[in-house]
Parts: sequence; structure tokens; C-alpha cells
Amino acid sequence: MAAPTVAPMTPQQALDDLKAGNLRFADDGLREAKLGSKRRIQLAQGQHPMSVVLTCSDSRAAPEIIFDQGLGEIFVVRVAGNVGGPEVYASIEYAVAELKAPLVVVLGHTHCGAVATALKAKELPSYNLKLLIGLVNVGENLPKNPELALAAAIRNNVREQTLYLTQQSEIIRRAAKGGQIMIVPALYDLESGRVTWGNPGESSIAEVNAATVDANVPASAAK
Repeated sequence: MAAPTVAPMTPQQALDDLKAGNLRFADDGLREAKLGSKRRIQLAQGQHPMSVVLTCSDSRAAPEIIFDQGLGEIFVVRVAGNVGGPEVYASIEYAVAELKAPLVVVLGHTHCGAVATALKAKELPSYNLKLLIGLVNVGENLPKNPELALAAAIRNNVREQTLYLTQQSEIIRRAAKGGQIMIVPALYDLESGRVTWGNPGESSIAEVNAATVDANVPASAAK
């Protein structure tokens, strides 16, 4: 069976598709996912993901589910704390340069355990964990209230990890500058199921109540 023919998406079309999918998920209106044997056989011949999502490994924040997408539609890079590193940047470069994915989303989520661990600044039980948590950037001048501090740190980390993409990768930077891709920061709320979006091309997410935000409207972002 031949690989599926896919009409190229613009970055905005890909973003709109993820936004619509998240609304379906949050409103309990999931469509039937493309998971059948016919789809699997087609995808064995090639993939054309419409977006790349860098997100946390948290079991509650699976991009394919919260964006209501099927097999072959999202190129997912997952690591605790949605942090970057050579393996992460190389994976995104592959999706952008070889697979021609037009959209890159850096997706954080509320109640992130990796960010909470970074805030505690306690001794960690392994060298690998120290390296990982050391990549989380919680920012400065956080509120004294623990809950508000965690929420701010999560937003700060999404902002910094978004900035790192173009700072650490010439391929990603060139694609973004040339308009081949759009890079968008976002925050998933575990309770409401909704994603709050930053403005494309900017790196921060406004402090909003994710339970009430309209996911179709990008949140205003202020650096």
C-alpha cells in the first residue's frame, strides 16, 4: 500500500488544527482517531507529521490525546520537564528539515513534577536526575506563595525552553526566520484539559486561568 498523500499544511493551519483538537478533547467531543490497520500500513511507507510537540513525559499530558490526533500526525519529543538538550534538538531538527513539519510547540503543563523538584533544590538520588533537573529553568523573582511560585516557574521554563530552540539550533533558527516553521509556547491545564497558547514568535505565556481561557484565542504574551 502506497504512503498516504498529504497536502502540505501552513504553520497556521497546523496550529489551528491542534487548537480545534484540544477543544474537542476538553469538551469530551473526541473524534474517531486514525488508528486502524489501513492507517498503520500506510504510515509504514512514510510519515508527514503536521507538527512537532516538545513536552513533558508526564503520563497525564500525552499530546496525541489532548490534541485529538491519530497516528502519524504529531512528531512527539517527550522528556521530563520539557527540557532541551542535544538529543531533543536533533530530534526536532529531523522533523523540521527532513519531515517538513511546519509547526513546533513547546508544551508545559500545570503541576509539573520536574519543575517542582527544581524549585526544591534538594539533593537528588542519581547523577542522571541531577543532569535532568539542572536543565529546568524556573526563572527568578518568584512569588513567595508555593503554588504561585510553581505556576510561575512552569511558565518561565516553557519560555526559556522555547528560546533555547533557536539559540541552540541553527537549523531551527533558520527555518523559523525563513517562515518554514512557526514556534509556539503553550501550557496544558491538567484539570480543565485546555491548552493556553502563547503568541507565535514570542516565548512567554500570559498568566491566565487555564480553566476559563478560550483555547481558540492566543493568550497575549508579555516578555
